[in-house]
Amino acid sequence: MASSTTPSLLASCHCGGIEILLPSLPEFVKECQCSACYKYGALWGYLHRKDVQITTSHGATLEKYVRSDEGSDGDISFNRCSRCGCMVCWFGEVVPPTGWDGPERMAVNCRMLPKEAIEGIERRVVPGPGN
Repeated sequence: MASSTTPSLLASCHCGGIEILLPSLPEFVKECQCSACYKYGALWGYLHRKDVQITTSHGATLEKYVRSDEGSDGDISFNRCSRCGCMVCWFGEVVPPTGWDGPERMAVNCRMLPKEAIEGIERRVVPGPGN
């Protein structure tokens, strides 16, 4: 499947142990300034899980962290590569009271794409929860 897709749609962590195949580039990315995302330095592209293919190799796994601090409702898990530590995506864990799709929602850290792939994509800076 990857051979029929342009390389710009394949996101990967630093060590290459986690690869994420995107169906298309997002229309925009969000630079969330909440207390977690700010520290991760992520640029989130929002997608549906069913449209994304995640593969692991070289012994890498996704390691999950669910926020439980003040200002968080524990509804998403941040996922990083177990080998190199790159924050690669977040997943919806529960159906939120408002918003979209509950467990179907996810975001990919678009910094895992080649730099040239995200040049020119609109960047929206948002304060995020807890700010």
